[in-house]
Amino acid sequence: MELILVAVVLISLIVLRFEYRPVSESMLRFIALVTAAAIVGRLLFASVPNVQPATALVLLLAACVSPVIGAISGMLVVVLTSLFLGSGPFVLFQIIAYAAISLFCVLPGMKSRIMLSIYGAMAGFLYGWISNLGFLIFTGFSPEAFVTLLLTGGVFDLLHGVSNAVFIWMLHPIFLRILHSFDGKSGK
Repeated sequence: MELILVAVVLISLIVLRFEYRPVSESMLRFIALVTAAAIVGRLLFASVPNVQPATALVLLLAACVSPVIGAISGMLVVVLTSLFLGSGPFVLFQIIAYAAISLFCVLPGMKSRIMLSIYGAMAGFLYGWISNLGFLIFTGFSPEAFVTLLLTGGVFDLLHGVSNAVFIWMLHPIFLRILHSFDGKSGK
């Protein structure tokens, strides 16, 4: 129960941070379009375990726009796709996982295509480990159950990480071109 309370507090802090951040109308449209694309991508690839463009798009938003905006986008992706894919207590931890991997995009060098692709591969594992905490609610939080989840989920986390790296590598130049058309900047 304490873990759920901590998750709710963290989510609330991120939402409050977003609420007090000035965002232009054109940037808000861009964020909405990328979030919608991530939702559609997650739903379209739902039949392929852990291979989806949603995480890559959230990480691109987090690295190139803002980690807080990436976290908000990830939250929306999880909540809205859970209406179609099913929901439960694990959804809360998927939200926390997206927030965590987004907030790491504050590190220097994350706007680079290579660095973000490498981080995307690692983020697949981090996302899996954090979201597995949601499944531990059903097992009474035993350490053995958590280790079992980590070991059995390793292949799925690897698929998630590899697909993140591939999608980031493919989408990065397109994403930047569209981003710069929305914010009026020129450059790479």
